[in-house]
Amino acid sequence: MALAALDHIPDDIPGFWDEIVRHFTGTGKASPRVVIHGGYGKRNMGDDALLHSIYTRVKRYLPDCRVTVICHGPERIRPWYPEIATCHFKSMRALAAIFASDLYIIGGGGIVNKINTYSGYMSLKILDMKGKFLFLAALAAKICGAVTVFYGIGATSFPDPVVKYLACFSLNRADYVSVRDPLSIENLRNAGVAKEMILVQDPALSLEPDDQGGAQMILARLGLEPKERRQRPLVGLNLRYVGDPLVSNVRSLEEAVLLVQKLVRELNCDVLFLPISQHPDKHLEDDLDFGRQIQKRLAGDITVLSHYSVIAEYPHPKVFMALMKEMEMMILSRLHSVILGTKLGIPIVTVSYDDKVAQFVQLVGQKNRMITLGEFSAARVIPLVLALKLKESENAV
Repeated sequence: MALAALDHIPDDIPGFWDEIVRHFTGTGKASPRVVIHGGYGKRNMGDDALLHSIYTRVKRYLPDCRVTVICHGPERIRPWYPEIATCHFKSMRALAAIFASDLYIIGGGGIVNKINTYSGYMSLKILDMKGKFLFLAALAAKICGAVTVFYGIGATSFPDPVVKYLACFSLNRADYVSVRDPLSIENLRNAGVAKEMILVQDPALSLEPDDQGGAQMILARLGLEPKERRQRPLVGLNLRYVGDPLVSNVRSLEEAVLLVQKLVRELNCDVLFLPISQHPDKHLEDDLDFGRQIQKRLAGDITVLSHYSVIAEYPHPKVFMALMKEMEMMILSRLHSVILGTKLGIPIVTVSYDDKVAQFVQLVGQKNRMITLGEFSAARVIPLVLALKLKESENAV
């Protein structure tokens, strides 16, 4: 199994939670105030999977703590976790939570990388969630006495010098720093971070799928049978728009259409598009639109269109993970789709759009199943799919 390649990497900072429990026991805080700060609630399955994984760990070790989540979309987080406080990062409640926190966790994800380009953010936007604000928040929490933790972060590039300076300044003053890939450690070290950084597995790898009932209900609404009753293999597909001038989104869509046609006609598969990110107002982060554009371009090909579906729902990450279990194979671009699919042991062809994706694929020893988004074409993907099918057939013998 690919995840065996990660056995030498701890799933968390060794001894971290024991130290945290001892700290709060020693200070007499039976119900410490914990803040989890990240890009949650903007309908990105990866970020929301990170939140669930980190929140689960917090409550396992600090069952009586009071949790506040500072995020992009508190109204989308509350229905899943009604027991916790939530607030938008641009709010007075966020400032109050920062100043009152006892444990402040910057909760996973790529805190500095080319998402500033891909999402269309201006590099000097002063409250850019992926830029400056979270570092300022961590510094403020530290000054107010909180234990501050950068937890399973990624940092594959720096969008501007101010972000680079703030990253170094705040990480050097944090109590703990754990990082999810070697490239991020190298970049941070080269940028001037002297603080000890522990390489850990991505926190989302601790997520477990829900039971299959909810996933199979979603499939039924799309007219798809459960895995055990299906006549044709189901291939999960996730591709995305980017703001990279070297990559044409129009060409990516055209090649995606050709890919679906080949999967349906030549390999007799059904294809289910998996919109890992469904950002409410940023087009480049809306995979659902990408999937629907494929559907639109297939309108004249009734045979293929009848075997292509798009999930328009946005379930909890555990349910989405259960959906992935229903796939025989997946062709994926988003980092956490690759991470969760790898955990499930499903054969994956990766279409990498960023160094963070390539880093994970290399860590799990699957580089021979990866191409870049700039290289993406049906002609490049189909041979990789055939190789996976052959390997699966050999393993079944």
